[in-house]
Amino acid sequence: MQFLYWLEGIRNPVLDGVFSLITHLGSETLFIAIAIVVFWCVGKKQGYYLMTVGFFGTLVNQFLKLMFRIPRPWVRDPSFTIVESAREGATGYSFPSGHTQNAVSILGCPARFSKNKLLRIVCVVLILLTGLSRMYLGVHTPSDVGVSLLVGAFLVFVFYPFFERGEEKPLRMYTAMGALAAFALLYVLFVELHAWPANIDEHNLASGIKNGYLVLGCSCGMLLSCVIERRYIRFEVKAPLAAQIAKVVLGLGLVLGLKAGLKPVCVAICGGHACATALRYFLLVLFAACVWPLTFGWFAKGCPMKKWVKKALIVMACVVLSLALLAGYLFWEVTRDTKRAPIATDNAENNLITPLGVTMLSGHRAGGGIAPENTLMALKNCVESDKYQLDIFEFDIHLTSDGVPVLIHDGTLDRTSDAATVFGAEGVKVGDKTFEQLKQLNMGAKFVSDSGEAPFAALGGEAVPDDLRIISLGEALTYLESSGSYHYIIEIKNGGEVGYRAADILYDTLVQFDALDRTVVGTFHNEITEYVDTTYPDMLRSAGFNECIEFYLCSLVNWPVKEGKFPFVALQIPTTDYTVNLGTSRVINYAHKNNIAVQYWTINDPDEMARLQSIGADAIMTDVPDQATMLVQP
Repeated sequence: MQFLYWLEGIRNPVLDGVFSLITHLGSETLFIAIAIVVFWCVGKKQGYYLMTVGFFGTLVNQFLKLMFRIPRPWVRDPSFTIVESAREGATGYSFPSGHTQNAVSILGCPARFSKNKLLRIVCVVLILLTGLSRMYLGVHTPSDVGVSLLVGAFLVFVFYPFFERGEEKPLRMYTAMGALAAFALLYVLFVELHAWPANIDEHNLASGIKNGYLVLGCSCGMLLSCVIERRYIRFEVKAPLAAQIAKVVLGLGLVLGLKAGLKPVCVAICGGHACATALRYFLLVLFAACVWPLTFGWFAKGCPMKKWVKKALIVMACVVLSLALLAGYLFWEVTRDTKRAPIATDNAENNLITPLGVTMLSGHRAGGGIAPENTLMALKNCVESDKYQLDIFEFDIHLTSDGVPVLIHDGTLDRTSDAATVFGAEGVKVGDKTFEQLKQLNMGAKFVSDSGEAPFAALGGEAVPDDLRIISLGEALTYLESSGSYHYIIEIKNGGEVGYRAADILYDTLVQFDALDRTVVGTFHNEITEYVDTTYPDMLRSAGFNECIEFYLCSLVNWPVKEGKFPFVALQIPTTDYTVNLGTSRVINYAHKNNIAVQYWTINDPDEMARLQSIGADAIMTDVPDQATMLVQP
């Protein structure tokens, strides 16, 4: 960590930008694109070599991550900071570095095949810079990067002899790709059957399983396509420069389109199992290696065509270019920070709109990043804290089989509790059990602290304290209302008839606790939104998904709307979770002009909290309210 502290001390905006750019040399997207370009335009054996090394490296990398389970640097030391732009791509475990591994494949394989010394030097330098960028950005340690460099270099040199004379001795290539397919199969069986500990990072495990199936599909596709291509196709990689560019652009476009189109088909065929990923990438490799190359003879001749065809293509190219420029402008417009000055809100009719410079603090899932989410322990942790004070409690409700609304986010119980052990089956739904049956569970069984520990995992039966058992909406409000006068954000998770009953019960409960005017109700189910508007017009609610889209499009052009156009009192939105930047003063100002409060989720970075407050956000929902002490609260 000492080296990371030193790098942290020399950071500045220029170096942040440079290393943020360099780090993309190790991205998965770039690896796939370069592998395809090499295969189509440089040489088939070089393409197979690059893919074999890259996919072998992916499996080794995922295996080491899951076995060692070493947390990221900022998790090990909360005082250590990272370059925030790198956080989104730095998910899961730290050891070893996946970006560095990819960079060795992308640049190391061409360096090994090339006889050009300058190219080799440039490739090696870029590999080292990619590794350095991961440390500079603060997302990996020297050991993470060093092991990836060693593993990557080992694979580059070990597999080179199998492909050096691949055209003359194809059996060597078949052997290498067969070994990759066998290793991928063994890896998939291992990750599917291994008894993983309760505190394993679920996202990282899911990613490891997905990548295993991906490599299995790709390796089988490579092996089969290599045989088919050698016997029946034998395409040439050479073509005039313009034709090469057209071949790559059109081919990559078709591959990406097929990749998107195959996903729902393969998921349906495989019944939602992860093997859909293997089938999808198997078909993609066959298309890229055997189907699209059938056109390469035409490209090699310079794409001969009649004059009217050329003119038509030129017109189409101009149209596509114009659309691309328009799309680029729109992308810039919806992702940029507008930098507009926030408007004054002191006299707002909506009491959820705070005065400029004041932002309410909400505990997302009752502060689920500090204590087990949606539990009485989490509620107590927030109420009794002397470090921060919540204005709003946010939680989700599901109905049990006997009609009791309970605090839980997921429709199933596995992610947060020991339900699989207690009930003897996975995937048990909240609505399949009574409230008393659910009271048997330890709702903190899967909670993992910042230090990587699972302090409540071993508790079961009578040893589970009451504040770790599931609680009803009534129990939660009884405790909170006796502790202070809070606002609430409550999301109805059920849809259909069950959702209607949940809305009925929620309304009656809020009236009972005299909390109707302090609660904003949300749901992702449009039919529940319509039911609430019709049946309970005095119930405050947030915008539905479709309403958020309509509102945002109006905000882009500051469209004047009639009073009452938007029937919701609050926008509860992320900042950039869906690429579109909703965390701007333009969105907030437009909402305030239309008497709508803006409440952001889920904001866990203190700097982002402060930024949103500075542009007029009315509330911030966070898993870690102890990190939000800089907010000015009412």
